[in-house]
Amino acid sequence: MSDEVEEETGEEVEPTVDPGTETEQETGTETGEEEAGHQLTVENLKSELPQQDYETLTLGDENVAVRALLKAKLAVAGMVLSTGNKYDEENEVCREATLKYALYELFAFVGQENRAREKLEDCELLIETYFGSIRRKTDAESSSGPAVGCVARGRKSPMERRRS
Repeated sequence: MSDEVEEETGEEVEPTVDPGTETEQETGTETGEEEAGHQLTVENLKSELPQQDYETLTLGDENVAVRALLKAKLAVAGMVLSTGNKYDEENEVCREATLKYALYELFAFVGQENRAREKLEDCELLIETYFGSIRRKTDAESSSGPAVGCVARGRKSPMERRRS
């Protein structure tokens, strides 16, 4: 109401905001819009499926899709980092792999294991063909650990020690 009164009088009044309490919305929407353009959202996931399939896979609960997308971001970031590269949602391969993994999560959620496995394989194939091999726990290098000792030649041979 006070803004309306001040506008009628023609005075320009700037809102007073304590700099320590500014939120992203108060500081401007331009930065939020730019970041949102690069971040994967549930809307991106929805566009990967027909509406009916999306409703079936999420059981009508938007939170299921949100959780699937969060899990996908974490998992794909881990896979990409294991190849020695950086996860970046601006990279088209990272985006596609993340969406494939999110679909894997959704199909697994409703018990469609075969379709889920296909999506996971697609995700891994994208990552491995673009970034290189994904390191796994079962890789020989990672399971052996660092060297903890070495074998050195003794000062005297065992036969010489017996003679003394």
